[in-house]
Amino acid sequence: MKILITGGNSSVSRYLIPLLSEDYEIITVGRRDCDINLDPNRPFTEQLPDQIDIVIHTAAAFGRQTDEEIYETQKFNVLDTMELCFHLKKMNVKHYVYISSIFAHLEEGSPLYSIYSISKRHSEEIIQYCLKRDEIPYTILRPSQLYGNDPSFIPHHPFLYQIIEKASKGEKITLFGNHGGSANYLHIKDFAETISRVVKKGVYGVYDSITRTPNTYLEIATNVYELTNNPVNIEFLRDRKESGQGFPFDDTIYKKLDFFPKMSIKDGLSEILNIT
Repeated sequence: MKILITGGNSSVSRYLIPLLSEDYEIITVGRRDCDINLDPNRPFTEQLPDQIDIVIHTAAAFGRQTDEEIYETQKFNVLDTMELCFHLKKMNVKHYVYISSIFAHLEEGSPLYSIYSISKRHSEEIIQYCLKRDEIPYTILRPSQLYGNDPSFIPHHPFLYQIIEKASKGEKITLFGNHGGSANYLHIKDFAETISRVVKKGVYGVYDSITRTPNTYLEIATNVYELTNNPVNIEFLRDRKESGQGFPFDDTIYKKLDFFPKMSIKDGLSEILNIT
């Protein structure tokens, strides 16, 4: 069976491909370093193979601020996704897997609400509308904040990696509120395993994929100080509002897959710090 992975050079794809390559023929597509390097001057779907069994759509845009970034994020995440959905029937695709985001749940009052979260919610709606119409089975996975020992995660979670860098050097860290805020950091290895099992078991539907409990930045900083044998050196600005947002745990997808995330935040930090 053939699997087409869009965003073939993404961090998700790099961890996922080794889990699938023994059982499937993998074809990657993206802007660079893929089996199919897209020509921006040609229509996206014209550059895709004719016969594909499964499509895993990992490609995404993350722009948030400028007019150009907002436009490109909406075009890339929504319109290009819609164009791909229109093309799936022509490719005879039997299963479409879309990597969304837990941020698709966010409402306007959230500090993390952005064009990225808006575009992910819109893309989910487009996928469900189009693929129900065309009777193509699909899976939408909404991972929480992904992290791992890969530089590609740093631009998406600069505060997390700043904490890791400072605490590993024994430097002081400033946190807001009582715990500095929190986030559901999901290790990339656990999420790649989740996607792999969705494909192999043929699980369809829309699912959150997050950690059981949020990780506070106080917990993260303390772990890094301890792992690097540095004294804890944390300053709290208790009059400032904590950053981040936690999400409620839903184990539906993990029960279906007979798999739960295994990497604790401490183990994930040890891997980043190359501590065994």
